[in-house]
Amino acid sequence: MRHTLISLLSFGLSISAFAAEPIHIGKTHQLFLDDHIIQHTEHLTRRVQPARKHEANPLVVPRAKWEPEGYVTPSVLYDAEEKIFKAWLDGYGIGVFYFTSKDGIQWERPSLRLFPEFDTEPTNRVILSGSEIRAEDAPPDKLAYMRSREVGWRYFGHSSGVIKDLRETDPAKRYKMAFLWINRQHQPPGATRAGKFVAMGVAFSPDGIHWTPVNESVCSATVDLPFHINFDEKRRRWVLYGRAVGVVAPEKRAAQAADPNLQYNMGRAVIRCESEDFVHWTPEKGDLVMTSDAQDSATTEIYDMRSVPYAGLHIGFVHAFINNPDSVTLPIQLAVSRDNQTWQRISDRSPFLAPGGFGEWDRGVLSPPVSDPVLVGDELRFYFTGRNTLHSTRWKFEDNPKLLGEIAPFRGSLGLATIQKDRFVAMEGNYLPGILRTKPFIHDGTTLHVNAAVKFGVLGVSLLDENGVSLQKITLTERDALDIPLPELTKLATRKGQPLRLEFSVQNGRLFSFWVE
Repeated sequence: MRHTLISLLSFGLSISAFAAEPIHIGKTHQLFLDDHIIQHTEHLTRRVQPARKHEANPLVVPRAKWEPEGYVTPSVLYDAEEKIFKAWLDGYGIGVFYFTSKDGIQWERPSLRLFPEFDTEPTNRVILSGSEIRAEDAPPDKLAYMRSREVGWRYFGHSSGVIKDLRETDPAKRYKMAFLWINRQHQPPGATRAGKFVAMGVAFSPDGIHWTPVNESVCSATVDLPFHINFDEKRRRWVLYGRAVGVVAPEKRAAQAADPNLQYNMGRAVIRCESEDFVHWTPEKGDLVMTSDAQDSATTEIYDMRSVPYAGLHIGFVHAFINNPDSVTLPIQLAVSRDNQTWQRISDRSPFLAPGGFGEWDRGVLSPPVSDPVLVGDELRFYFTGRNTLHSTRWKFEDNPKLLGEIAPFRGSLGLATIQKDRFVAMEGNYLPGILRTKPFIHDGTTLHVNAAVKFGVLGVSLLDENGVSLQKITLTERDALDIPLPELTKLATRKGQPLRLEFSVQNGRLFSFWVE
């Protein structure tokens, strides 16, 4: 395409006649997860940049006899009002546990003792799990179930996220929680016998510690956890991304029909619902927004996905269940959306965050964050949980710890992984310089900024007019920074409000984003 553009220009023809309206980028950072701002590339590779796991992992390890064997569905936020980190971790079916931290690395267990009938000593438990177990069948360690039924948590299975809602006008609903609602004795109208009913429940709290559930399920579109909720500022609605089952895309079924393992694909997929009040969700069964496809293996499914608003787009953290006969892993991959409804998975499907290797605490399963990343300085923090046992699977492995009968008592903990701002995906150039030319855009600033790593390479930046005619060019070397201002590109400021293009040349380096301030 680049040669075609040059040919048109050489004959004095304008390409503006063939272009859409210029994109108004304002001062928003332009990332390269998709081709929204890109007109043309050559000799460049779009590549996911893996998050770096923290050397202090695992951050929370059970240390008291009353603690669970492990934790899942991590919900972590920084409370700017109280200037502390807060975390809510599900304790494998024995409740939700609350933690605080000054730095997000060292975590404390507040002494609460909210359930003295069950907890013989102060604990940091804030919710007890509910169950349909009968009192006469409950062993001593299941007394929490009975107590929880008395206080309204009869159908609480597992938590799946806590939000501190600063928009909320009712102080009693400042904190919001979604949880897995499980009724094992559900009997719908007209049914002859009871069965298991799984849905989503919600609860509210004034302080994140004392919780009151809505004692009815609020959404039956999602059938398991994790599910993910955040607030869409543009739509002014809560958005839920939950799980459907039994969905195999027709394209995948056609492309992989000859693979005998396709029959074992349970069709886990992602659905989407919306709500104005966090209680009433539509549509009733959700809209299907993501399934595995023919690029995935026959037995790969999409376990769940979190949508995170970032720099004018939405980044999806896709929890893939790669359930292959020779390997079972659950890495976190990336996707992108411009409207928080239609999604595109990043092409190379490489992990943004992968399970650990031999001997690691998170070797078996990762659980993605059920809260948004936390920005600390120039670093984005992603809190996840991992465990050293395999996810259940139909395949039999000779080293499966469940089959060996010698399972380590550790079953999971909180972990932290980080990236630097904007560095989700890079446009990578090899020794042969790669070219990226943007679509025409209009900016609201005066100085171009780039996020790039060319410490041992070269980055060329050319300012072009709407028709692709070069106005000015500069070259950078020996730079690796999140914010490289380029005031020497002086003609940018003189054309504020007018359509422009940029052309980047990347040699032995990475380009992550650009913006104009």
